[in-house]
Amino acid sequence: MNEISIDIGYSATKIMYNGKLAKFPTAVSFANNTGLSYGDDNTYNFEGDTYYVGSEATDSEAFVMNDYKMLVKFAPLLVYHVLKKFDDRELSKPLSIKTGLAIVDWANKDEFIERLSTITVNDETIKTQASIIPQGAGCILDYIHFEKNDEYPDRISVVDIGYNTINLVSFVDGRPIRKDIKAYPGHGVSSIIKPFTAYLENTYRVSFSEQEAIQIFTKNKFMYNGTNQEDVVSKITELKGQFVKKLFNSVLVNDKKMLATSDVVLMAGGGSILLEGTNFPPNIVFAENPVFSNVRGYSVS
Repeated sequence: MNEISIDIGYSATKIMYNGKLAKFPTAVSFANNTGLSYGDDNTYNFEGDTYYVGSEATDSEAFVMNDYKMLVKFAPLLVYHVLKKFDDRELSKPLSIKTGLAIVDWANKDEFIERLSTITVNDETIKTQASIIPQGAGCILDYIHFEKNDEYPDRISVVDIGYNTINLVSFVDGRPIRKDIKAYPGHGVSSIIKPFTAYLENTYRVSFSEQEAIQIFTKNKFMYNGTNQEDVVSKITELKGQFVKKLFNSVLVNDKKMLATSDVVLMAGGGSILLEGTNFPPNIVFAENPVFSNVRGYSVS
């Protein structure tokens, strides 16, 4: 059975297949028929409507993927997009999907698996066998397998900073500890992308989608009318500093003991990149490949 690992995040979807990694924006928008037959037709018919997916959908008309309701609605379409763009095999062959779900949405895991078990897009139906683990746990599995040769410390904790949610997971003696599994929805990267998007719109008097704002924020550069916008770069630096201060002085304040007593505290997820350059205690380490940390862990789960 062919196996593919997919981390469907609110910002980006990450894939691991045959040892290769890829990602694309978790963005979906309606595709309107312009009447022109020019260029590639990268549209999908899904549950009665026609959509663009990924980079072609990252404009101001894109749906905002900021809650489980939107994620579960479009998850089959996003997986189909992965298979068509990333996987060159016959789609009729058996397929195993390894994926994850944010801890705050974990109560919906059975529904999410069922939603991915039969995928119908463009009048093509794909049957899959899906398995799921909590986001954050994937980061620990990635670190232990790929960096530590499958040897666990007595206690390892992860601060998995995603777009919408920060997930905390602890393993003691190689097993997850239920009471230490926590989620902080609304405190991920979106907590600074939303004000950054508003800043761009107020400054330039044009609309920006959150996906567009993410791309600018990640590049740490913005060209407008052919000129590099230094004020935007300064704003990004300011927001990064605010994020770090809020994370440790507010969001994680009740987890201070757990983190201090862990042999290893793993900083992972795409949002952990914002913490680089910060002085931390010696038990804090950064994931080797933070953006793909969960999806790499799913592959060995």
